Amino acid sequence: MAGRPVCLTPARLERTPLGAPFAPGFQDSYHPAAGGLAQARHVFLSGNALPERWRDRDTFTILETGFGLGLNFLAAWDALRGDPRGPARLHFVSVENHPFPAADLADALAPFEELRPLATALVATWPPPIAGFHRLQFDGGRVQLTLLAGDARELLPQLEARADALFLDGFSPARNPDMWSPEVVRELARLAAPGATLATWTVAGGVRTALSDAGFRVEKRDGFAHKREMLAGVRDGEPPAPARQSRRAVVVGAGLAGTMVAERLGSRGWGVDLIDVHEKRTGATVGLVRPIANLRDAVNAQASRPAFLYALQHFRALQHDGYHLVWQRCGVLQLADGDDEAARMAAIIAAQEHDPAFLRFVDAAEAGALAGRPVRGPGWWMPSGSWVSPGSLAVALLARAGQGVRRYLGRRVERLEREGADWRALDAGGSVIAEAPTIILANAFDAKRLLPEARLRMSSVRGQVTFLPPAAQRALEIVVSGSGYVAPLPDGGHVVGATYQHDDAGDDIRAADHRENLARAESMLSGFADGVDPSELAGLAGFRATVPDRLPIVGATQVPGVWTATGLGSRGLLWAPIGAELIASKLEGEPSPLPRDLAGAISPRRFLS
Repeated sequence: MAGRPVCLTPARLERTPLGAPFAPGFQDSYHPAAGGLAQARHVFLSGNALPERWRDRDTFTILETGFGLGLNFLAAWDALRGDPRGPARLHFVSVENHPFPAADLADALAPFEELRPLATALVATWPPPIAGFHRLQFDGGRVQLTLLAGDARELLPQLEARADALFLDGFSPARNPDMWSPEVVRELARLAAPGATLATWTVAGGVRTALSDAGFRVEKRDGFAHKREMLAGVRDGEPPAPARQSRRAVVVGAGLAGTMVAERLGSRGWGVDLIDVHEKRTGATVGLVRPIANLRDAVNAQASRPAFLYALQHFRALQHDGYHLVWQRCGVLQLADGDDEAARMAAIIAAQEHDPAFLRFVDAAEAGALAGRPVRGPGWWMPSGSWVSPGSLAVALLARAGQGVRRYLGRRVERLEREGADWRALDAGGSVIAEAPTIILANAFDAKRLLPEARLRMSSVRGQVTFLPPAAQRALEIVVSGSGYVAPLPDGGHVVGATYQHDDAGDDIRAADHRENLARAESMLSGFADGVDPSELAGLAGFRATVPDRLPIVGATQVPGVWTATGLGSRGLLWAPIGAELIASKLEGEPSPLPRDLAGAISPRRFLS
């Protein structure tokens, strides 16, 4: 069983005779001819008493049904930019079953000239129509859009959030009854904070009844344009007093996972003490970022899609915000190992209907054209696959985090102890290195030693990569993978990897491993390693923390105040960004960037059952 399609049917942009965007599948307009932006401001912003209600808040969350053109999101973002007392972070969560392609979205938003800078930023980060959760960030992370791409009835139960305001903006209840069904309204009530407000342009009797039955007090107000009335409402209950938690954390491990967590927390105003046993971190010159696909569309493949798209978006945001990140979206070609695997790879694409901008099958001739040289056969082409320099990434992340992150390098954490409300990280002499109410173990395999009661299942696996110097006969500008990988290096030449050795603690560089890596390269790219002497090559050895189910270990443990970000295996650049965002979101009480089931699948608590 190859699983159901992973892509949605995108919306098709048509227009009414008056020029309003029109949805032929629902026989309804996206907004009235009188003006979508004016409706967004009258119905949804004023109907929820915004911007007044969000002023002086640390965070504020809006939940919307029906993203459509994104006008309500853009109107809220525009209002935030014009409000000096707006929240430090605005979360906008929206569900959409038929998202527009980026080009159509740009066309639909083009008439709204005053929103042009915001619309341009939205279109530039717009994801392909892949089902699931997509988190996009704007204005240096102050504005977060979490797009739930798919059926509201399936995705809202997977959402973990607490909404302060609801924008109910699906197509007409008569034409899209599923969006207004009692089951959807019950989920909205679950997600609404006590005292949350709502607004919608419809006053249909069934909608009013469903909202009242779910615990909302609703009333009619003056509508917009030709609609004489609209609805506004409030969730029963008193709004909770803002929680003032101590925003301090200790992160053990200053590798990729730990640095990512430190930056995500630091971006939210946390003070972070980052501890590492090494004085200086050395890692691979480049690492790969690519999604996973398999025949059953197993959990690791499902989780890899939001992780991959978030990682690309996060790296792009770092670069856009002026932090020097060395990376390249050059594309990754994954070659089949023989006819049977080629047939399986083609079958996966056919059955799961991947968007070709995300993942597609290519024959041997096209694969060779993409690589610019003969390759061993067909495979998958991932146009957005990338290589990233982990060293430059660490520098960029710590620069963005700023002075909120203090580093304690060359310090080994021997044990943890609880003292009052704080966790303490102690060295071998019993001295406190750092302490805070929250501690995140991001120290790879060593997390098992510090927290044995979590029963984390990991192995330490040695890997060595080989560096090839530049040569005219080795021209290759994309990444080729399959039997290992070959990737271009930023300063010329290539890296080939990697060996995979259990129960081996040696960090020495071995000619035998170089020969093994060169054989991998040769199996994919005939003649690529001609004339190379393994004994004269440089390389690098490191250690991966691998997990039997091939998923990372990210989230809260059963021990209060202790979290993990480990078990990334050979896909650290894929898992670390979304894992860090998940931890920061949960600690802040913000909407989760992952569906409930996928967050549970990577939780450290899965090993306790």
